[in-house]
Amino acid sequence: MNTIRSNEVVNAFLSCSIRPRDWPLVSAIEEKVLNPMGFRCFTIGRNVSLAEQTDDAIRRLIESCDCLIGIATERLNATDRDFQDKTLSLATPYLLQETSMAFQSGLPFLIFKTTNVTLLGITNRNLCLEIDGQLSEKGKPRFRCKQESLSSALQDLKQKALNRRKQIGEEKLKSRIGTLSTLIVGGYGLSKGIDWLLRPDCFGYFHYKEPACKDCNYRGDCKIKKAQINRR
Repeated sequence: MNTIRSNEVVNAFLSCSIRPRDWPLVSAIEEKVLNPMGFRCFTIGRNVSLAEQTDDAIRRLIESCDCLIGIATERLNATDRDFQDKTLSLATPYLLQETSMAFQSGLPFLIFKTTNVTLLGITNRNLCLEIDGQLSEKGKPRFRCKQESLSSALQDLKQKALNRRKQIGEEKLKSRIGTLSTLIVGGYGLSKGIDWLLRPDCFGYFHYKEPACKDCNYRGDCKIKKAQINRR
């Protein structure tokens, strides 16, 4: 596997529950694990809103991203009609739909799931990483795997996403970035979303001794972001 620079960033479709009870876990995984590793996450109904049918909005956003990351938390309990003593805990149906769309579009994906959830169909195709449904006392997600396994899985996903981006080509990439900038009209706001996309890939690392940092418009915000990351 090629070595990935820490400042390389990929756009990830984050497939997850958008119900308030799941926000703490989803936000903790995004902010404390995914963002520091260079994944910018987008979710319909969470930080992206579109004035069109949900399925069409999902398809457009997925096609504009480099990979998909799913977070499977318990939503439904299902009983097998032929085996009444067999009950499954299932995630939001959108997880299966969105992962299937990503697979059809050739996007690499990785699924996190709480220990009690059963994955179905395409969501159970790849390696999945188990997490506790509750955060630690310090508000951190707790993974049921070694740190090395978590880092390796995310590095592998990121490498696949970067390889796919390279294959797409520069012109199409610019179009996809333009699409993302128009999609982000929800939680972050359009102007803030565009600003986020325009940040340099090294944002949050503050290489203050580098010549390029001297005249960078994001120097001040970058320093603050790095300090926030180091406190986690």
